[in-house]
Amino acid sequence: MSTNFNNPKAISEAGKKIYERLYQAEYEKSHLGKFVAINILDESATLGDTASEALNSARARYPKGLFHLIRVGHSGAFEVGLAHRHVHADRIR
Repeated sequence: MSTNFNNPKAISEAGKKIYERLYQAEYEKSHLGKFVAINILDESATLGDTASEALNSARARYPKGLFHLIRVGHSGAFEVGLAHRHVHADRIR
């Protein structure tokens, strides 16, 4: 693997490709909503109910690993944005 380990975007892309190729089909059937830490060095995956659980378990199993975190079935591990039910239209400009 020729991933530039100093480039976060390259690490993220490598993790996504590994996930899509090896884990996505199975995990989206049986682990929806859980978090998975993908070790881009050996292509292993560690599941957890929370982001911390997945990463801590992965680090314990693979202390020298390099991980990309994914939330199974979601476009990103975390959601960031406005809670629209509490925002009035005059405040969004």
